[in-house]
Formats: sequence, structure tokens, C-alpha cells
Amino acid sequence: MKARKLIYHIFPANILVIIGVMIVLVWYGSGAIENFYMDETRSSLIARGWSIEEQVTSMLAEDDLAHLRQFIQRIGQKTSSRITVIAPTGIVLADSLKDSQLMENHINRPEIRAAMHSENGFAVRFSRTVGENLLYAAIPLEHLQGEDGATVLRLSVSVAGLESTLTTVKTKIGLGMMLVVLVAAIITMFVSRRISRPLEEMTRGAERFATGQFTPQLMAGHHVSCEIATLSQALNSMANQLQDRIMTILRQKNELQTVLDSMLAAVLTVDLDGRVISINAAAAKLLHLTTVNAATSQVEEIIRNIDILQIIHRGIAGEETIEDEISISVNSEDCFLLTNCVQLYDEKKQSVGVLLVLHDVTKIRHLENMRQDFVANVSHELKTPITSIRGYVETILDDALEDKENSLRFLETVLKKANNLDAIIDDLLVLSHIEQQDEGSKIRLSVQDLKPVLWEALHTCESRAVEKGIRLKLDCLDSLQVNMHEILLEQAVVNLIVNSITYSHENSAVQLNAERVTGDNQEQIVITVSDFGIGIGKEHLPRLFERFYRSDKARSRKLGGTGLGLAIVKHIVQAHHGTVQVQSEVGRGTSVVISLPNGHAI
Repeated sequence: MKARKLIYHIFPANILVIIGVMIVLVWYGSGAIENFYMDETRSSLIARGWSIEEQVTSMLAEDDLAHLRQFIQRIGQKTSSRITVIAPTGIVLADSLKDSQLMENHINRPEIRAAMHSENGFAVRFSRTVGENLLYAAIPLEHLQGEDGATVLRLSVSVAGLESTLTTVKTKIGLGMMLVVLVAAIITMFVSRRISRPLEEMTRGAERFATGQFTPQLMAGHHVSCEIATLSQALNSMANQLQDRIMTILRQKNELQTVLDSMLAAVLTVDLDGRVISINAAAAKLLHLTTVNAATSQVEEIIRNIDILQIIHRGIAGEETIEDEISISVNSEDCFLLTNCVQLYDEKKQSVGVLLVLHDVTKIRHLENMRQDFVANVSHELKTPITSIRGYVETILDDALEDKENSLRFLETVLKKANNLDAIIDDLLVLSHIEQQDEGSKIRLSVQDLKPVLWEALHTCESRAVEKGIRLKLDCLDSLQVNMHEILLEQAVVNLIVNSITYSHENSAVQLNAERVTGDNQEQIVITVSDFGIGIGKEHLPRLFERFYRSDKARSRKLGGTGLGLAIVKHIVQAHHGTVQVQSEVGRGTSVVISLPNGHAI
């Protein structure tokens, strides 16, 4: 879009501001006058009503409607207002302008309904009786309060006079506004031209400077303002050095910004007064800041961690190089940072501040912890059956060969332990295979019916359930479909059902449900395996899907688990782009919930 001259920015803007102000004044003034008049009229009507309230109440109490009608007609003529008396049922008992017996029921009038509930009611609407807009004010006659409400005394006056007055005021203000706009336009045009002409000349000179033509120098006239003359002199003094300085600054800035933006580490520079000089995007993200707000702020204002502040202050105090590892809290989780703080020097080799670099090593520490836990757990899981096998074999070799009965019993135990070792190795291989396929995107998913897969999982576990007298139940619609790998999903469900059977009481039940759930504008297929067994303590729930983690180690080993079943379930569900959660209460059972995307290709 082509740029416009300065005069076309100044002139229309000033005119629009003036017109806008005038419109606001007209609107506000008219509204204020109307509100004032309406408030005064309401107060006047209420006062009139209370002035005759006693007489009206007395006549109604005596059931003297003839005198009541004569009375309100006389008062209405004297006060130039319309007066109406309405019974709690909405029937008009008397009216100063019309025969009350010919008037319709007033029960639905807003001001009448308000007054029947012991409140002053007000309304403005068109009256078919009078043929113009009226302001109504209704008051309750509290001495005549009944079960249906209070008898109402209503007074009204015409608002036609106000509308006529407002029209006249608006017309006069409009004419005045047009005159003000015309005078303002003339003055604004003159001032705009006086400002824009010397600036246009300086703009042409600046354009020459931008093309490398720094001569001739800019010449300011005698009629320009002091500010414009000073600006002209400043431009002339800059012209000779402008090109070199701009190029140098841009080069240095681009180099520094490129380096900082490309760094994954958080970088923060602080001067000797503790004020932030610069901060890169990684540091701003780590500390939940914006680079604009953080720059030039005191470091204590943006960093609350005492360890980071101590490192910065040690650097400002003169320590050449500081390396340390600290921990900070980010979103209620511990974050481990490897810090490196060095001195910043100017061209005279004098310290001007410190440079702090923060490397986030949280994932590395977590991986190290997980590796250590895994090595310890797998070593324990493997060593336990190996120790048992060694012990029984040594016993057989020592003195049990001649005792055939004990030898057979010991060998059966050895075989059982060997089978346990084989199951652990098989599960480790399965888990490794799933991870490799998932990382290499080798798991092929396709949209298939879900119910046959769940039925097959139940049949697989049926014999184990019959041994404990446990009933297996399935609740799944035939129409449910999931984008899945049929064999892997069946294996995950089988693992969950086996766990439920293992930790359930005899003659209980295991329920398998599948349903479509809509939430957060996204449909999901939710598979739930529920039992009514021993349950799991809340302190164990966050770690259930870790490899070899057991909530009750002694019981789990006694029942023959490998400790890898739920880890396999987690990785299968992740390969299906879903999530898995456990809900449990000790003594009341456990539910494992798998949430998968709806049956459409991902």
C-alpha cells in the first residue's frame, strides 16, 4: 500500500476526533437530559400517588367505587395526569380518563406486577387510550394487601414534550457541531501544512542519505520550529558516519542474535548492578518470562531461585568461573540445571557483568535414575529364581539323589523357577519388540471392529477364570471400531484381565466394558477392565506402569507375575496413540481405563 503524506495523517485524524467528540457530547447530553427528566417525572408521580393514597385507600375500604372514580377524575384533571386503580386480580377499579368497566385486565403490565409485590413499578410505553407514549408509575396500597397481592395505584403522564425538546436540542447541537468542524478543519489544514512542509524536505534528504548520497547537507529554513532545526543539524552530523556504524551494528547484532537463538541452553547476561542486559528465548521459556519484559529488569525481580541468584552474585563479586548443578521447581516438578557463570569484559578488559549459561539436564538425570532402577529391579527379579534353582540343585546333588520323592519335588520347583525366568525373558523381549516397532513406526494400524478382539481376549482368559470361579462379563456395542493392531491390543486386554483375575477374590466377577465417549470436542473409545478384588494403595498408582514395579512384592511373586505386564500394556496403548490410567481403592477393587482415538485412520 502506498504511503500517504503526513498532512493526510494529521488532518483527517483531527477532524475525526473532533466529530467523534461532538457526537459523544450530543449522545451523552441528550441521554443525561432524558434521564434527568424521567427521574424527576418518576419522583413527581410517586409523590402525587402517596399524596392521595390515604383517600383512595379509605374509599376502597368502604367499597365506594362511585366516589373513588369521581375523586381520581378530579385529581387527574388538576395534576394533568392519568390515574388508575387496579385490584390484585388485575381488574381496573377506576380510571381518570376512561370507563374502568370497558378496560382490559392489567395483571400483565410490568409496573402493576412490580407494585403487587410491594415495590414501586415503572414503565414507558404507548397508550392506545391516549394515543401517545406515557410514563407509568405504580405504588402498592399496602393497607389493602391480599393473598393475590396488593391493590395498585398507578399514575401516568405524557412524554411527548420531552421528545420534542430533545429533538430541538439535538438539531441546535448538530448545527453548532457543523460550524465547529468547519472552523477546526480550516485551522487544522493550516497547522498541518506548516508542520509537514519542512518534514517533507528533510524526508527527501534522508532518502538521499539512505542511497549513500550524503551531500548536499540538509538546510533548515528560518520559519521552522526549534525541534525541526535541531533535527536537521543532527541528521547532517550523522551523515558522514551513518553507513559504517549501521553496518557494524547490524553485523554484530545479527551475529549475536543468531548465536543466542540457536542455543538450546538458557543464556542470561547481568551487569554489575544486578540488572539484566539480555536474555535468550531458551532462558525466557525456562524461567517463564518474556524477553521484552525481562530485559533491563533487576535480576531479583525475575528470578526467585536462591541458588541461581547466589551464583550470579558470586560472579558479580569477582569469581572468574563458577560451575555447579542446581535444582529448581518448574510446574511443581524438580528441574536439574547445570550452570556455568563467567565474567563479561569491555574493550578495556574491565568487568561489566556476568554471563550465566543454564543447561537443562533433567531428562538425563531421570534417565540415569530409571536405568539404575531398571538394573536393580531386573537383577533382583533374575537373581531370586536363580538363587532358588541353585539351592535346590545343590540339595539334590548333596543328599537327595537317593530320595526319589524329594528329588522329584525339588526338580518340579526348579522347573517352576526356570519357567518364571523364561516368562520374564519373554516379556522383556516382547517389550523391546514393541518399543522398536513404535520408534520405527513399523506398527501398522487399521480400523477394525473392537468387539471380536475383546471376545477373543475373554476366551483366552476363560480357563484361568474358571479355576477361581470368577465370572467374565463383556459390555460392548457391535458398531464400535478402533484404529488398532489387533494382536497387540488383544495382548494388552489379556494382560489386564489376567491381573484382575489374579488379584480378585474367588467367586467374584471381572467386567470388561467398551464405549464411545465425547469430551473436549474429540471422540474416544474407552476400554475399561474392572474387578472387585484387593485393590491398590494410592501411593503405588503413579508407578504401576514401571518395569518390575510391584505394589505388593511378596504377593505378586507368590502369584507368579513377572512385573512387566502393565509396562507392556502402557507401550501397546502408546503405540495406538492412546492413554491408560488406573483407578483403585484398597479392598474395593481396581479399574484400568484405556482411552483410544475414535475409529478413524490417524
